[in-house]
Amino acid sequence: MIKDKIKKIRLTSQDVNFFDPNISDKSVRLYKFKDGKNNKFKIWVFTNRIKVEMPLETSLLFSINIPDNVCFANKFLEDMAGIGKLFTNNSKNDNILSCIELLKDDLKTFNFDDTEGLIVYGNSLQIILREDRKILPEIDICKKVKSIIELNYPDNIYRINYSDMPTDLKHLVIEFENWAVSDDFERDDIINRLTKKERIDLTEKIEAKIAMINSYLDSFGEQPLTEGAIKLQCLIELVISLKM
Repeated sequence: MIKDKIKKIRLTSQDVNFFDPNISDKSVRLYKFKDGKNNKFKIWVFTNRIKVEMPLETSLLFSINIPDNVCFANKFLEDMAGIGKLFTNNSKNDNILSCIELLKDDLKTFNFDDTEGLIVYGNSLQIILREDRKILPEIDICKKVKSIIELNYPDNIYRINYSDMPTDLKHLVIEFENWAVSDDFERDDIINRLTKKERIDLTEKIEAKIAMINSYLDSFGEQPLTEGAIKLQCLIELVISLKM
């Protein structure tokens, strides 16, 4: 039981019905708590594994051992001895490798097996663990990893407030923010500079989320679009232009 492993900390729990596409399993129980330094944690309980999640603010996106199917950090980059298999979305790979170098000693301490891993999103840090783990030692490592990432790779891309956007769409905008322009002439210039690989990558990722994007944009109704929503519109227009 989670409560037996995290003693002396006040836990709240609730029934949930959450399917995680990264581990292809459903969680029916969620625990929440804060530590003495006001760090917030969520623990999702799955069939044979648990997922520990804490807030994070970074410009990076990558995963270890668990290919990410939410924000597409699922491209294999490297098998790192003592750490695990590294997956990214093929953006900022140099920064990610530098980050792993800073984290390597702590990541090795996790001693992940093939069913366990770590995922770094722009707004959260997640570790997937076997249910027989002690949890508290892993949480301590998580806090150190979070501190190193935020110190060295801060969320400095968030010049615009994207807090109202679903996580999947927020990562899309952040990744392609520099290409999300409304001016036709600027868009034409971007199109002329894009490589074949960049065109394919952008098109595939936008098209994979097009239903979610349209639903999000439609939700504004008669209300003015936010800056994030406008950038999504610009990315759709860019993809349309690429196909003309």
